[in-house]
Amino acid sequence: MTEPTNSGGEQGREGPSRRQLLQGAALVATAAGAAFSFAPAGAAGVPGAILAQDPLTRAAAARDLRIEAANHHFATAPAAVQTSNGDEALYPDLRGSFSKTLVHNSAGEVDPVSYQSLLNALDSRNPADFESISMGTPTTGGNRLVSPQAAYAFEMSGVDGNACRIANAPAFASATTQAEMAELYWYAVTRDIAFIDYASDRVIATAAADLDTFSARAIFPMIGGKVTASSVFRGKIYGVGSPPGTLAGPFISQFLLKPFAIGQLRVEQSYPGLKRQGKNQFMADFATALAMQNGARPAGAAQFQNLSNYINNMRDLAEWVHNDFPLQSPLHALSVIFGFGDEAAFDQGLPFFNGRSATQFGFVDFGLPDISHLVAQAPRQALTGAWFQKWAAHRRVRPEAYGIRINVQNRGLRAYGIGNELLGSKAYAAAVNEVRRLNGKSSGKSNDGLLPMAFPEGCPAHPAYPGGHSSFVAAGATVLKAFVNEDYVIPNPVQANRHGNQLVAWTGAALTIGGELNKLVANVTHGRDSAGVHWRSDGVGNLIGEAVAIGLLRDYSRTYNEQIDGLTLRKFSGQQIKIQNGVVTNIAG
Repeated sequence: MTEPTNSGGEQGREGPSRRQLLQGAALVATAAGAAFSFAPAGAAGVPGAILAQDPLTRAAAARDLRIEAANHHFATAPAAVQTSNGDEALYPDLRGSFSKTLVHNSAGEVDPVSYQSLLNALDSRNPADFESISMGTPTTGGNRLVSPQAAYAFEMSGVDGNACRIANAPAFASATTQAEMAELYWYAVTRDIAFIDYASDRVIATAAADLDTFSARAIFPMIGGKVTASSVFRGKIYGVGSPPGTLAGPFISQFLLKPFAIGQLRVEQSYPGLKRQGKNQFMADFATALAMQNGARPAGAAQFQNLSNYINNMRDLAEWVHNDFPLQSPLHALSVIFGFGDEAAFDQGLPFFNGRSATQFGFVDFGLPDISHLVAQAPRQALTGAWFQKWAAHRRVRPEAYGIRINVQNRGLRAYGIGNELLGSKAYAAAVNEVRRLNGKSSGKSNDGLLPMAFPEGCPAHPAYPGGHSSFVAAGATVLKAFVNEDYVIPNPVQANRHGNQLVAWTGAALTIGGELNKLVANVTHGRDSAGVHWRSDGVGNLIGEAVAIGLLRDYSRTYNEQIDGLTLRKFSGQQIKIQNGVVTNIAG
């Protein structure tokens, strides 16, 4: 696994301080004979008038500050081109490539001419060419591609969207992809099992034991070297490991459970209940799955009960990440942390904390406006990084289309090379039983292999790798880590009961802010997997989100007038870093 090259974690030379830049700008202005200086005529003895009455000096300093930050990102930009797994060139039928909303044949394979029209637009970057892409369903009545031109968008601060480098996606025929599909089948048949019952549930035990048999089992989170009922479906970043805290405590992060306030608005994190017993299993028949590949809009919709419940199973979690917005999860987490009402929940090394100032209180700097601004800014930067990878590099097939490939292969219409490690697994057998139950016994084997989806529309109309949610939630959480005390123990932790209608106390090991932020990232990332719309390895977007957040914090660390010891945070790898005056250093231990 290769972490993003421009990850914000490399060592850099010490940049000039804000004061040095101001002084430099003044010297340049003086040398050039400009009619302004730090003490303009008529301003002598006027307190605080220097910058207010010398705007060009300030403007020059602001310019130089931005140039210095941009020069750093330019100097550390990757020289190597982002590669892909080669599936697109390997398979003339494009079996491993994303093609939803384009034209498909009766076997669910994309029409080469339609696919080439997409490639032509991506190559030319001409907006007019994107309007000429050959679509499976007319755009007036069908689904449409999601922001393909965002692959080429620029950023005005932090890391450029094209600057991160990640490992190639697992190949279509790889053992890793087969193991990932097995996990997705298990998600589909366990969505209604309460998290609080995982340790004792027979189906969950079977799922964990089955996933533990795959040759690529290392992709799954483990405890004691095995996939267990206590580790199954939890957080693990492709090629990195399980971030601290993701395997501890209740399945759902405290930041998706505990109440919070936004101003005078008090929010209970409870949501409309979804009906069980297959009422919300979609795209489990071939005709519907094929229509969705061609861009048809879903005929059905999610069915809700007249209940309000807390997130207590995978179906609830999948629906949460179905309707969230990019800022939502980190904003909720920030609100929960402020709601603790305890200064100790924030990094005590920052100005104004731990009695470091007898005269000042943080607000615009190191207060809610500062933190919320950066938390809000980071997700968009993460998404531009993810969209570059999705559209310009990998174009990885979505799991729902992989299920169509399995169905077509099993009916003897095509040979796609999908092996018996998956097709002979308990996961596959369980999914086949679920599909037959949903379609009725009279349907026979015609729909075997399809992946029941949690969303009526299935996956969104953009490629799988990396996940957008995995990128933006990681970015927001990483910004939060820089301002909070990650070791702070969360008071009165909770979990949802079996029915989801109450929060009950968690009485196990202590839970920390840092660990629960990592768990929040895992929940949002793999909640998308649980819906069937992403592969586990798509969670590599966590590294993109972390990288752009560190780059953003690197730039903003140059802007404060206050004297700070640095912004510190613990990366998903467990490495602790300090960001100070535009420089990132590793903290030993």
